[in-house]
Amino acid sequence: MGRTGTGGVITLTEADLGLPPFAAATHEPVEFRGPFAPRGYGPKAVAADMYERLTSVFDEAAGDVAAPYRRMAALIRPLARIARPGPGLRLGLPPRLLDEEFGSAAIVRFEDVDFPAALTHEPTRRFLGEVGLPEHGYWYELDTDVPLPTLSEYYAQEGDLPVGGLPEGADRLIRLGGLPEDTSLVVDGATGAVLCWSEPDAALRPLNADVSTLAFTVWLVHREQALDGRYDLRDARE
Repeated sequence: MGRTGTGGVITLTEADLGLPPFAAATHEPVEFRGPFAPRGYGPKAVAADMYERLTSVFDEAAGDVAAPYRRMAALIRPLARIARPGPGLRLGLPPRLLDEEFGSAAIVRFEDVDFPAALTHEPTRRFLGEVGLPEHGYWYELDTDVPLPTLSEYYAQEGDLPVGGLPEGADRLIRLGGLPEDTSLVVDGATGAVLCWSEPDAALRPLNADVSTLAFTVWLVHREQALDGRYDLRDARE
């Protein structure tokens, strides 16, 4: 039966909605509740604790109904618990997570000499120096040939300002690399927010909360592709 929450709002449970057991199992690890709540963070905890328990529930579910979806849920949903909340940034990635996924040679770590004075957000400086980012992130390519410029410095070096001009605060926006269609990947040096600057649209748009969520997003895409090759998750998507 549904429970009355704050403000008199009725909260319906999976049982109230008539959902199968695996629907509840896929929500509990992410919400840290119920018998399937994880006992920890990181790749080993997810693989040993969550994946085995989820797949056992799914294997016991009725027949072969929605079997591809159950398999995809068991493989993908627990990945949300790989990274714990981080100090100063949204996430604290496990040590060597990116190195193990992409190979250490593919990870770019910056030094203090690479940072412009405008990058005053210390957690971002620390992350870029200690954890780093994959040089090739599917939709972006990092700038690694020269110290990271602000957006103003980048266009000054290029010698050609966009027709629509630069966004407000271009002196504190640090260009990390390029995105498709004449778009720059930038980080706000004061706040650590990750944004994209579209030159054709003359528009600055949010992309990620910070560099930790950018790195985790790239890791998730890479992990999903690896799992797809092994388990053929396209069947589940269809």
